[in-house]
Amino acid sequence: MKQKDFCIEKKVENLLEYFGENTERDGLKETPARVIRMYGELLSGYSENPKKHFKLFDSNGYHDLVTVSNIDFYSLCEHHMIPFFGKVHIGYIPNGKVLGLSKFARIVEVFTRRLQTQENITHQIAEAIEENMHPQGLAVVVEAEHLCVSMRGIKKKGFITTTSVFKNKLKTDSFLITQFYRDIDNYLLNKKI
Repeated sequence: MKQKDFCIEKKVENLLEYFGENTERDGLKETPARVIRMYGELLSGYSENPKKHFKLFDSNGYHDLVTVSNIDFYSLCEHHMIPFFGKVHIGYIPNGKVLGLSKFARIVEVFTRRLQTQENITHQIAEAIEENMHPQGLAVVVEAEHLCVSMRGIKKKGFITTTSVFKNKLKTDSFLITQFYRDIDNYLLNKKI
């Protein structure tokens, strides 16, 4: 065990004791070490560069809307370190290059595995795609439920927040915007049937 890990374990132990727990009881003896491993996984996005996931391919003349929807994510709110989770929907119009579909999920993971706000996630995903793909149009929509709203404070369940970034043709072309939302709705509709 690294010295740094031991110091953090001790702080987790102190936190448990502060709230009246007996850190010597069986169920809690290994909890500080598990907490460190858990946060290592939940915050692994800090050690990853999103650029490494942008392996582009020739679009072979395809220049219409591509929609990748319903990408699950889990993140930690930077204000309370409580989870928030939901779906990311991405639409883009290629500019001569396309990205392998699984890479969108990997890019989402890079940004959601950090202490975040939903607004930042939406913006960061959009910026990374724009900088690395230069699409003719781009839409990123994030829908999420925040446990800091449903399990503390106001305590309202099912409270969904939506954030979005639209750029270039997907900001100005009403047909493309409608098609993007139709693609998302069709997926969700078919999922319920």
